[in-house]
Amino acid sequence: MRIYPEDSLQRFEFDRIKFQVEGYCRSQQAKDKARNLSPLNTADAILPLLHRTKELLDLMRTGSYFPASSFTDVSREISLLGINGSTLVEKQLLAIRDLSDTTNSLVKYLSDKKAVLPALCGIFEKVYYTNEIIHPIDEILDTGGEVKTSASKELAAIRKNLNDSRRELDKVFRSQLTKLKKLGWLADTEESVYNGRRVLSVLAEQKRSVKGLIQGSSDTGKTSFIEPIETVDLNNEVFELQSQERREIMRILNELTKRLRPFKPLIVDSQEALSELDFSKAKAQSAQELNATMPAFTTKSLVRLIDARHPVLVLQNKASGKSVVPMSCSLDGSQRLVVISGPNAGGKSIALKTVGLLQMMWQSGLLVPTSEKSEMGIFHRMFSDIGDSQSIEYELSTYSSRLAKMKYFLQFADRRTLVLIDEFGTGTDPELGGAIAESILEELSANKTLGIITTHYMNIKLAAERLDGVENACMLFDDETLMPMFRLVVGQPGSSYTYVIAEKAGLPAKVIEGARQKTTNDKLTLDSLLQQLHQKQQELKRLALLFDEKQLQAEASKTKYDELYEKWKQRMEKKNASAEDDHKLMELGKKFKGWMKEWEGSAADKKAVMQKITKAMSAEKLKKINKAQEAKKEKKRLQELEKKKLQIVVGSKVKLLKGRQTGLVEEIQGNKAKVMFGNLKTIASLESLEAVE
Repeated sequence: MRIYPEDSLQRFEFDRIKFQVEGYCRSQQAKDKARNLSPLNTADAILPLLHRTKELLDLMRTGSYFPASSFTDVSREISLLGINGSTLVEKQLLAIRDLSDTTNSLVKYLSDKKAVLPALCGIFEKVYYTNEIIHPIDEILDTGGEVKTSASKELAAIRKNLNDSRRELDKVFRSQLTKLKKLGWLADTEESVYNGRRVLSVLAEQKRSVKGLIQGSSDTGKTSFIEPIETVDLNNEVFELQSQERREIMRILNELTKRLRPFKPLIVDSQEALSELDFSKAKAQSAQELNATMPAFTTKSLVRLIDARHPVLVLQNKASGKSVVPMSCSLDGSQRLVVISGPNAGGKSIALKTVGLLQMMWQSGLLVPTSEKSEMGIFHRMFSDIGDSQSIEYELSTYSSRLAKMKYFLQFADRRTLVLIDEFGTGTDPELGGAIAESILEELSANKTLGIITTHYMNIKLAAERLDGVENACMLFDDETLMPMFRLVVGQPGSSYTYVIAEKAGLPAKVIEGARQKTTNDKLTLDSLLQQLHQKQQELKRLALLFDEKQLQAEASKTKYDELYEKWKQRMEKKNASAEDDHKLMELGKKFKGWMKEWEGSAADKKAVMQKITKAMSAEKLKKINKAQEAKKEKKRLQELEKKKLQIVVGSKVKLLKGRQTGLVEEIQGNKAKVMFGNLKTIASLESLEAVE
């Protein structure tokens, strides 16, 4: 992406974002990547960076496991591997081993996750799992980085002899130490090591009484360090064996370095993959701090921001516990240029810088603090003109410098360019500067250039109304408190509130009235209309909030009424059921009374009466069984219905129980669903539908 002028990245505070990302980097290579971060201009370069960050951010937010990926910089070791005959020492070999082990862990972890973490898998596409680096090192070095005695037969023999010599040396030295200690010739420290040799700390007045080599003396001269004559040969022998040991160790390490040299390309790729992962993790942590998201990506040159927030303001306000007022703005084929107007300190410049900084971050592979419903594309060029641009070197005034930029804009800006101009046309005579700014706006519009422009000039606002693809916008301002609301409204120009602010500030009425008379009636009328429009908008907003509040109250009352009605209905049903049971008992009592009369009046055929009673009781029992079965069926039906309510929601794919065609649920009301089967819209009960996987 071509950025003009070159200091635009600093003016939009992109360096603050890079510094934040760098703070999360752990390796020097990742820190270097953060410092060199800059906007790109191809989808192939940008998309992998965005997806890597998004995948890591999702893992962070869900608390999912991800292997440790810290590593030690092995750049020096890689350089030495490229030199024939070079030898890596123990610490360097351990660093390469740890690098390979970390790479193996990540390659193994990602081996079956290409479907869910494709971008992260892409980081490691040049490396592979291997133990051919780790095993040779483990054969030679222990976990502390010491060369193992088993590394070679020669080393084992040398170390055996060295241990024997050290034991003999210790035995003889202890004997001399005990002897001189009894004589009282030793200083408090008794023994020491001087020039790598074990020596006795002898009092200076007794040094001539002790046979041996004087290796030195203390700073005060009161103690002499003497190597007993009995240990000189043993010390020499230990020294020689130690030299043999180091020569053998260097030979072993040289052979090990030769074995690892063919794997230099893999080690280079492993370090690059781990540093890229470290960098991606830093970007994900930065995104988490900003509560950033990944909007929809398009290769077209457009910006559709929903609830976007300025990243630097997010960080500043987070520290102080404040919130950032979000903004929404679109720059696309139909609305290419947005002209923002309104009072000073109302947030015009912040809105412009928000769009610019988010686009810089997006094309650098960084997620942005905006709604996921936003959409962002790719621009090949970004031209900006913000702040005072006086040039001492070229002896240019602010306005001359701005005109030089405008010349560049008009020469190179096209439909793939994002132009951001703050305080358009200022720096010279307002009327003449406004006229030139209007002509520049017309040219930019003709070139199909996209961008944000802030201004106070009335002619620019009027030009935005008549030019195709150019839209007015304003920052809302509270008339009562004279405080900016920092809300961007697209579709209408804003008032500068010049005289209102002057009156509130206490400027004499005579001065204000004199200024009004010096202003043309057209400008006063238009500014007054804009103020009235803003006032009406705020009143409409207040009424809308009041309406929403009343609606919520009405819904709460309805809910309470429904609850009371449901309780009353259940009470009445229970009462009716009890009355029905009482009625049945009365009927049954009457029947029993009649049967008793028949029983008593039938002296001969009591069997017939008994059969009649039994038949009546069986019929009653059958009714109860049938009723219980019906209740059981109804309970099962309701359970199935509740289950389907969980399975079938708006957007579910369904089909009729006896049908084959699949439809899409568009709406659910109670136990009914509105389903679109092809071009046919049908209302069906949930019981007649089944969800399709």
